[in-house]
Amino acid sequence: MDHQETRQILIVEDDPRFRRVVARMLEGAGMQVFAVANFGDAMATLESERAISLLLVDIGLPPGTPHGLSVGSVALRLRPDIKVVYMTGAYDPKEFALFSDDVPVLTKPFTATELLDVVNAVLR
Repeated sequence: MDHQETRQILIVEDDPRFRRVVARMLEGAGMQVFAVANFGDAMATLESERAISLLLVDIGLPPGTPHGLSVGSVALRLRPDIKVVYMTGAYDPKEFALFSDDVPVLTKPFTATELLDVVNAVLR
C-alpha cells in the first residue's frame, strides 16, 4: 500500500460546505479524512483515532468556541507527534506572533494543488 494512502487527517472547520470540499480534495489523493466542526469533536476524534498524523484546523472558529489556535496547541500537548496546518480566510498569518516561516498556514480559498503541496511537505 502506498504510504500516502495510509495518511489520516483530521479537518476542523465550522463551515460544512468548505469542510466537505477540503475532505474531498484529500480523499481524492487517497488520504483517510475525519472532518469535524468544533473543538470538542476534534479532541474526541484525536483520542479515538490514534493514527491521525495531521490536523488541518481553521483559525477562525465561531465566537464562543475555542479558537483554532487553541485547538492546535491542545492537540500538540495531547499528541506531540501530530503535525498541524492552519487555514484562514479572515486573518493575515503575519498578525500572529507565534507564526514563523515554518508554521504552515493556508489562506482560503486555496486549490487542491496548494493543499496537497502543503500536506505532503508537512508529512514528509
